[in-house]
This record gives sequence, structure tokens and C-alpha cells, in this order.
Amino acid sequence: MPGKRWTSTEKESLRRQLITEQRSLEEVEIPGRTLFAIRSQSTRLGLIELKPPRLKWAPEQMKLLKQYKREGLTPLHVFQFGLLGEPYRSVWAITKKWGRMKLADRTRSRCMQNKKQWKPGEKQRFIRFLKKQSRLMTPEEIGDQWNLARSTVSRIQTKYGLKATRDEVLLMQYSQAKQERARRRIRRYNIRNWNNRRQQRETEMLASAEQLRRTVKRLDERICEDCQRSWPKRREFFHINEKKISIGTSRYFKRRCVLCENKRRRLHDQKKKRRSSGQKK
Repeated sequence: MPGKRWTSTEKESLRRQLITEQRSLEEVEIPGRTLFAIRSQSTRLGLIELKPPRLKWAPEQMKLLKQYKREGLTPLHVFQFGLLGEPYRSVWAITKKWGRMKLADRTRSRCMQNKKQWKPGEKQRFIRFLKKQSRLMTPEEIGDQWNLARSTVSRIQTKYGLKATRDEVLLMQYSQAKQERARRRIRRYNIRNWNNRRQQRETEMLASAEQLRRTVKRLDERICEDCQRSWPKRREFFHINEKKISIGTSRYFKRRCVLCENKRRRLHDQKKKRRSSGQKK
């Protein structure tokens, strides 16, 4: 559907702003007309030159691109050494065609697509922010606030001499909280892993005890004083204590089974560790 016709007054205003006042298309102001309409009318009036149409890529040039990719060359190499011949292709055109033909590294392409696009004046504000906060906030914390990768923040800090040392970063509140979360996660993993190993050991001990009861006729057994279960009186099921006496060394089985003794030791070590950490604080 055609739009509203341009009046002679509007056309004269367009000529005056473009030719006499030397304004760009973005600076032209005509009420009720969009930038697209202004560009189209300027083209019809011959006030601006149309860009030449893009040259289609010849099959021979596309074959050359595939060949150079196999040889390990990059779009920059192809451009610098003029390996495509005529018609002339800029480095930007070669790079874009390289990507459209899926010759580029896809991981790197995705990273470049997600690369931060700075708005006008935004990078200067970010540098001023770094000068104030680099000694108070970690690069990861700054990256979360500005939607930047931690490596990008560290690179800019290093460039302007604002990067804090590793020891300073570890003492920051954000790092301390992150370390505490990691410690809790490790503790949960250790507890879960220990429970799984204990359950597996218990299953193996029950199977071994049942096998011994079937094969050994006279089998001595002992009841664990903690779990009150009966186990064969062997090193596999009870730890052995050694005690120096006058005639040598006396060896005897403990009253707790291997499972209960390991659990007792683990709880004892945990209490000892908590007491030592409390004293340090």
C-alpha cells in the first residue's frame, strides 16, 4: 500500500537539509516521515548515490576458500596475499563468506556472537567503575554485574594496571562466600561417598560371613557391642589390638566390628577438627 505523497514543500526541505546544510540522512528532520521514507525519497530525487549491488560469489572463489581452509589458512591470510584474484574481496567479505560456508570454528563463532557489544560511552563508564571497585570486588563479581566474562574483566584490569593480587581477591567477601559454598559441597559429597562405601562394605561383609558359616564347621563368633550383630571372630570383621607385655606382645580382637569402629573413628576425627577450627577462630 503506497504511503502519503510527498509535497513540494517537503521535497524542498529535504533538498535544503541535505545539500545546503550538509546534513546526514539521520539528522534530517521532516515531520511525519521516517528515516526509511527519507532515504527512499532522497534516492528518487538523486540527492544520494545508491551503493553498487553486491557481487555474487563465483563457484571458483568458493572452491578456493575450501582449499585454503584444508591448507590451514585463515581469512586474513587469504586477504593479505590476494589469493582469490578478481573480483576484489575485502577482508570483511571473506570472513563473512568463510562463516556462511561453515569453514570457521563453530565454538569460536559462538563466542564471538556472544561477545560484549559496548554502547557509546559504556566502556569509559566501566573503566571508571574498575578504578573505584577493583580493590573491593572480584573479577567474577564485576563480570556478573556488567554481564561480562571474568577473563574479559581481568584483561581490562591488567591493561590499565588495576588488577588486584590473588591473595587480595581471596580475602574479599565474595570469594569467602564462594569458598564456604565449595566447602559445604565437598562435605556433602564426602558424606554421600562415605555412606555408599560403608553400605558396599557391609554388603560384602554379610556375604563373606554367610559363606564362612556354610563352609567352616567350628566357627568362633563375637557380638559387636555397638550394633549387637554377630560376626565371625576374624581379622576381616574385627580390628586387632596389640599390647606390650612382659613376655612379648599380646594381640586380641576389639569389641566393636570393623563397621562400628570405623564410624567411631570418623566421628572422633570430626569432633577434633571442629574443636581445632574453633580455637583458630
